[in-house]
Amino acid sequence: MKKLFFRYFISIFSIAVVVLLVQFGVLLLQYRTSQNRWKNEVYDDFVVSVENAITGGDFTDYGLNGIMMAVSDIDDNRVSGFLLRDASGTNMLAFGKTNEGRMLTSLFPSNQRFQNQGESTTFTGKLTRINLNVVTSDFGIITDLEIGEVTSGKSEITIPAMLKGQDVIGSIVIAFDGEDSFIIDLLTFNPRTYEYSKDIINSCIKGLMFSIPVCLVFALVAAWIISSRNTRYINDVRKALNDLSHGKPNVSVPKQGNSELNDISVAIEELDRNLQANAKSRKAWLSSISHDLNTPATAMKIMIDGMNDGVFPADQNTLSELQLENDKLSNRIGRVIEFSNLQADEKPVMEDIPSDQFICDVLSSFKDAEAVQASASCQSIRCDGRLMARAVTELLDNAIFAKGDSAEPVSWTIGEENGSYRMEITNHGNIPVSMDVDFFEPWARGDWSRTSGGSGLGLPIASTIVFLHGGMISITQKEGELVCAVISWPSQA
Repeated sequence: MKKLFFRYFISIFSIAVVVLLVQFGVLLLQYRTSQNRWKNEVYDDFVVSVENAITGGDFTDYGLNGIMMAVSDIDDNRVSGFLLRDASGTNMLAFGKTNEGRMLTSLFPSNQRFQNQGESTTFTGKLTRINLNVVTSDFGIITDLEIGEVTSGKSEITIPAMLKGQDVIGSIVIAFDGEDSFIIDLLTFNPRTYEYSKDIINSCIKGLMFSIPVCLVFALVAAWIISSRNTRYINDVRKALNDLSHGKPNVSVPKQGNSELNDISVAIEELDRNLQANAKSRKAWLSSISHDLNTPATAMKIMIDGMNDGVFPADQNTLSELQLENDKLSNRIGRVIEFSNLQADEKPVMEDIPSDQFICDVLSSFKDAEAVQASASCQSIRCDGRLMARAVTELLDNAIFAKGDSAEPVSWTIGEENGSYRMEITNHGNIPVSMDVDFFEPWARGDWSRTSGGSGLGLPIASTIVFLHGGMISITQKEGELVCAVISWPSQA
């Protein structure tokens, strides 16, 4: 029970953890994609806002303070702050916060805003250059600014060492008549620090962290329920199989709803029915074979006792009768041994045999060869000649016996079609309607063999030989009082 429980627990917990990790990986990838898209959208919108602020008509101070005032009036709550630097990148003015919420004035005190900041950090980021054309009056007074060329792309950006590369999402260079004057370094909140999304994202992360212990508890409970149910079912199956092994019939295994375990229950019940049927057939066959073996043995004993008592003369006729009964006994014992050997999966030796030669070899064992009318439509067949001749002989024996007093000969044809050899043996007669038996079942016995005094192993021997060739055999009732036995096996067997 414990072993089964831990196996189910580890399986369920592993599946739950894998699902959580996959979900976490998908969320992380989605978050990184969304964060990059977020930064690009904020940067592009900010560039447009800067262009509008500078050329909006209210921009009259073309110095650092004027640029700062124009940029600070941009209303975009996604922007956390920005830096203003001169063209050399050393002088700066800080405004707002970093994306983590730290005030830029704490990093760059006001008394240091025009001082060289010393060490710097370089990273590759988005860079837009806005070239402003200065419009002057006839008296040399600046009257307006017009946006000339605007270029965008990525470039190496140098920022003060106090900031991190991920703090700045990009820079905007403002040039007057082609000469760079100011640099605006843009800082923005990320989705986790943005006022309207950070609570949602943090809640999702907390939910994922909470899911792990919940999954652990769920795996424990599920493993306990499943292992308990399956343990009971396994015990029931073990008991049923143990009963079957001890010959107890009518076993049953409780059903498990719509579970696939029901297939096992159905298979066990079917096995029970088959074993009972086989046991019944085996008992009948053993009784039959005992009777058939005992008949010649009893006859021999009677004749021997009669000769000893002087009832039967010890002449040639008596010895011939004795020899006949002995031959019957030997033949029936030989059939049992032959069937046992075939059941041990004897391997057929395949060879190409001319059809006419095969027919002659089989018919040579019959006293009345004219009772069989044979023909072949193929030049040769590939099989184990000895075994296949044995199977055909058994079928012909049954066909000749079953046709009774009919003057019509037994028809035997050999052909090849669709990659298979096919033999048909047809005789006049009828299969009794009351005969509910599988002719080829090893333990079954039909009326024909019973009336002939045989062991009932002829057709099972033939069926086993055909099976060893990878083929099929059948006996069916045809119209016009014809019984047809068909053998087929692959031509490339």
